[in-house]
Amino acid sequence: MQRQTKIIATLGPAVADPGSVQAMMEAGMDVARLNFSHGDHDFHRKLMEWVRSAADETGRAVAVMQDIQGPKLRVGTFPGGSIHLPSDAEVELMPGVGGGSTELIRVGYGTLVDDVRPGDRVLLADGLVTLEVVGITDDALRARVLEGGEVADNKGVAFPDSALTVENITPKDEEDLAFGRELGVDFVAASFVRTGRDVENVQSLAGDVPVVAKIELAQALDNLDGILAASFGVMVARGDLGVQLPLERIPLIQADILKRANASGTLSVTATEMLESMTHSPRPTRAEVTDVANAVMEGTDAVMLSGETAVGEYPVEAVRAMARVCLAVEEGTLGSRGAHPVAFLGDENRVASAVAQAATEIATNIEAHTIAAFTETGNTARLISKYRPTQRIVAFTPNPVTRRRMAMMWGVHPHSFQRRDLTDEEIAAASEIL
Repeated sequence: MQRQTKIIATLGPAVADPGSVQAMMEAGMDVARLNFSHGDHDFHRKLMEWVRSAADETGRAVAVMQDIQGPKLRVGTFPGGSIHLPSDAEVELMPGVGGGSTELIRVGYGTLVDDVRPGDRVLLADGLVTLEVVGITDDALRARVLEGGEVADNKGVAFPDSALTVENITPKDEEDLAFGRELGVDFVAASFVRTGRDVENVQSLAGDVPVVAKIELAQALDNLDGILAASFGVMVARGDLGVQLPLERIPLIQADILKRANASGTLSVTATEMLESMTHSPRPTRAEVTDVANAVMEGTDAVMLSGETAVGEYPVEAVRAMARVCLAVEEGTLGSRGAHPVAFLGDENRVASAVAQAATEIATNIEAHTIAAFTETGNTARLISKYRPTQRIVAFTPNPVTRRRMAMMWGVHPHSFQRRDLTDEEIAAASEIL
């Protein structure tokens, strides 16, 4: 049995040579993620070249996902590099950049005093330090420290209770998106989206590159239907979600996002700390294995590795471990269709959806072992994938871009097929691959 759930692995300093990239492909990497929050354009260009070269060498269809930074809000700097905020202390938050202290923290957000209200929480240091806004002046917020701790230079700051009006695309993002189009990336992951309009804004700059919306803000959950409608895919970005929301809610939120993504025919990715211990250990913990297994059983199209492969000591082993877990779970749960029943996906293209649904039903009724899809755009394969057949889906396309993009679709095994007019002879040639 071939693995159906796809694996996204982040590239970084830990795999900064062609041999390591190829080894990750051979271990099971289907999509290489380039994190544009780190590294310069020259570094990402080099990674891209290695991915394309290794894909040619191995004969595998491997996509590249560009993950743009988005409007990450950060505090300024402090004498000595950090400050300690004790509980019950009061501190002012003022828009701007530059130096701060235990009495004044600069925040890189110009309309801070307009968008935040008394009673709103402010989360610093990835949620480890919590403030509550108790007053507002013309140019600053006054806040009380609820949970104290260390805050270092340029750390992220979140306002989970506030409806911020910050633009979702920064000048850096615009430059990075233009560079991504030049490189020929296959997907763009959009950070900190709040609405479907945010996704559309990114799509307008990404051109025809499909956009995967990262669900990492509480506001995005309120607008999830609109985001699903505007996106090619969604990513359950549990890191920032876990800062914005109580940790105990994250498993239920993950399950709900995956369920709604599958119901709408939208591709889904589960990400963040899936095999975190493998950053420094050659083996995952039992809890991490269970976490990956749960995402597979909940119907995710893909699972993602971040720091484990970008900066970890065992990047290839992490990919290999994730592949083993996915396959083991699939072997135990794909014996009968219905673990993730999908209603008729008729909103976007009723004819194509009906054909995909019929192909899945017929393949089950005649006990076929493979469904073959001939496609120019990948849409046919995507629709069949969303009906979650027990059969493998072998997709043939003459388009190399489509072939790579299908690498992130659950259960789809892409192949090049040069002929466009399907004669009996050409179908017979495809059958040899099956």
